[in-house]
Amino acid sequence: MSEYPNTHKVTINNRDILHGYLSNINPSLKIKDLVAIAGLKILRISRDCDDVTIYASSSRKAAACPYCGHRSMSVHSHYTRCISDLPIQGHATKVVLYARKMFCKNKHCKHKTFAEQPGTEIFRYRRQTRRCELQVIRQGLIGSSEDASKILTHSGIKISGSTVLRDLHRTHVPDYHNIDEIGVDDWAQRKGITYGSIIISLKGRYPIDILGDRQMNSFREWLSKHPQVSLVSRDRSTDYSSAIASSGKMVTEVADKFHLVKNIMERAMKLVGDHYDEYRTAVRREERSNDNQQESVAAIPQQKTIKEQKIDSRLVMFSEVKDLQSKGFKPTTIAKKLGIARQTATKYCKKESLLPRNSKLRNEYYKYDRYVEEQYAKTGELLTIWRDLKDKGFKGSQTPFYDHYRYLLDGHRGYRSKKWKPQISLHPCDERSSLMPLKQIGVAIGNVIRSRANEAELKTTKLLLGFDWFREMYEATEEFYSIICGTDSSMLIRWMKKYWKTRISTLKTFITGIKKDYGAVLNTIRQNVTNGITEGFVNKLKAVKRTMYGRASIRLLRRKMVLEHIFFN
Repeated sequence: MSEYPNTHKVTINNRDILHGYLSNINPSLKIKDLVAIAGLKILRISRDCDDVTIYASSSRKAAACPYCGHRSMSVHSHYTRCISDLPIQGHATKVVLYARKMFCKNKHCKHKTFAEQPGTEIFRYRRQTRRCELQVIRQGLIGSSEDASKILTHSGIKISGSTVLRDLHRTHVPDYHNIDEIGVDDWAQRKGITYGSIIISLKGRYPIDILGDRQMNSFREWLSKHPQVSLVSRDRSTDYSSAIASSGKMVTEVADKFHLVKNIMERAMKLVGDHYDEYRTAVRREERSNDNQQESVAAIPQQKTIKEQKIDSRLVMFSEVKDLQSKGFKPTTIAKKLGIARQTATKYCKKESLLPRNSKLRNEYYKYDRYVEEQYAKTGELLTIWRDLKDKGFKGSQTPFYDHYRYLLDGHRGYRSKKWKPQISLHPCDERSSLMPLKQIGVAIGNVIRSRANEAELKTTKLLLGFDWFREMYEATEEFYSIICGTDSSMLIRWMKKYWKTRISTLKTFITGIKKDYGAVLNTIRQNVTNGITEGFVNKLKAVKRTMYGRASIRLLRRKMVLEHIFFN
């Protein structure tokens, strides 16, 4: 006999090992033992075409009354129930149960007869065994009901999408009253219109509830039902903060680091947007200086006064698109040259003038323009006017409201006749470099602060540092980032005092927000708590909503998110 290297494996040549495996086989094992159902006695198994039928009855002589618990052995009658079970080798399987109807001998029970429910797999009014129903629920949690129906049907469980939904809604969702540290964030049901709230257990790292809105009253009511909560990690939303303050509980609030850094980056990006025309001029002047033209970037006008009108960054990009279009460039080439989306370039090429932003039309500012102008002339306070409009049904937020009425454009963009056509040259040529879009500038600033910027981002940031207004904002952003990522909480108040008298309105707005939320920001530095897991589940919730084609209700989304870790862990 030749030697084999894998002596531990069963081979034909190793007859001693093979004989040992064969000796352990139980010859008395029957097919009934493989399909055993708790509490039932299997009578026989048959196969008709592709379906497997298991005939069974109760294995116990007595049955308990489901109404009073009294056990009875008196049989009233028999009837047959047909129940779906897990498939066997891919074949649909059903259990035909010979059930008994029993007499209840308890004199105090209102029911004289009852139907037995044997074992732990058979329940009243159910057409599936418990193990089959668990498989249906698991499949329904990870996809839409129709997709789950198709997959289960091909697997051997014939079921409709409506039944999958009924099984999901029948499942009880736990309340989690023992959770003490949570993370909360909002998610969009319809972006810009309706929002909800998702609540995560920070220790367990799983979702525990989903609310239908992000209003103060809803979250405060939720907190009142969960008195064990002692720490809340949240974003910069004032609704969640107000709900915690009005609940009267000693709850530690922690502002998320990601949102804090994101907020100050957005303020820096907005500042660049307000001076985007200066950035554009600086880029063009630098190009001409590289072409041996004696012009210096230092000659560029410095920071504008507060009373000067702000130039919309979209208008600057719109002018660039129309300029290139007049030279004969196609929208695709314009999009690549300016670093914008092809759809945006095509839209700008078709328009003769730049339309207002969609958000302003959505909130219907035009209905309130005259009223706001009259009230502002009397009081000079936009905050009071905004609160008054909110009571009358206005749905816009405070910051967009301020942006619209503080920097409202006059609407005159110039007009070209419909007969006007650009003079198309045979070989259009434009040697200018592309402008970096506003959002990409914000990313560049963040990458430079984090020391992971590329050459183009370093060049853009260096160009912007030639302006006084940007230099101060950049220094403040860099210092704030190091404070938030550090452990010295005393540096925060020093930073606020240093930049409190700044003339940059965007930076002053950010510091005012930090002052109002000072306790939560201070806890961010002191405690090692992040809301990143909540952001991750928000993204997962979006994916679940897309699998339901955006038609899932709050009740169904709550079950899909909360029950998943229970059924799959």
